[in-house]
Amino acid sequence: MTGLSGCSNAKPDQLRIGWTAWADADVVSLMAEKLIESHYEQPVERVMADIGIQYDSVARGKLDLMLMAWLPKTHDKYWQKVSDRVVDLGTMYSGRIGWVVPDYVPKQRIGSISDLSDPKIANDFNNTVQGIDPGSGLMQASEKALTAYDLSDLKLISASGAAMTAVLDRAINDDRWVVVTGWTPHWMFARYKLRFLKDPKSVFGGQEGIHAIARLGLDKDHPKVVAFFTRFKLSDGQLDAMLLDAENTSTEEAVNNYIANNRNQIDYWMNGTMQEPKDREAKP
Repeated sequence: MTGLSGCSNAKPDQLRIGWTAWADADVVSLMAEKLIESHYEQPVERVMADIGIQYDSVARGKLDLMLMAWLPKTHDKYWQKVSDRVVDLGTMYSGRIGWVVPDYVPKQRIGSISDLSDPKIANDFNNTVQGIDPGSGLMQASEKALTAYDLSDLKLISASGAAMTAVLDRAINDDRWVVVTGWTPHWMFARYKLRFLKDPKSVFGGQEGIHAIARLGLDKDHPKVVAFFTRFKLSDGQLDAMLLDAENTSTEEAVNNYIANNRNQIDYWMNGTMQEPKDREAKP
């Protein structure tokens, strides 16, 4: 695992996969690395970079793949710049973004983002929305939400994904009101009772697909890898269970557990010769 600046030092035969420090990105990219290396004997270098840099790097051939393309809406700004210079390998799993509150916050007080325009309600949340890294599509959409819902008095705070969940955890432990930028899949929805605030102006869009994006020519250089990603699919239940396992143990242990307990699905991903299991829920 390196930063993007380390790409120039990568070995020629290494497959370079971009990732970012989001809960689902960590799990999915590590699983891809382990499976590609163990089944195809193909060395993999995971390269951490901001999401916008990843799109540009795949388009320029500095990265072979990125696994966090939220389409069609969240990352549309990035996608429009590179869509004719990359290859979409398809959806790996589904997701949603928006603003999230603990379920103990009364729905009759706040059920929609628009309710935050009431100064009394906004004050109950300390006039802040806890966000994540500023380059993310979620934060860009959150900036648009401030304008769309006339929430100029609210402060959108940038931080890491881990910092966001730490703020959420402290607020819940203290039974305080808090609103955070959130997304599914994420382990926090399995650990806490949370809900998305309604978004009547559809600033955040609806359900989206998280896609694998490849550089041009990767299908010729690494046909097995490209075929793998066209078959690599996870249900909401599978990924949620793995993310919670990762939070309770470690990303490494959670990925190893999933691989060990879902051999039939793994075999299908890697060689395409077996039927996908009808029951797509994760095994314990």
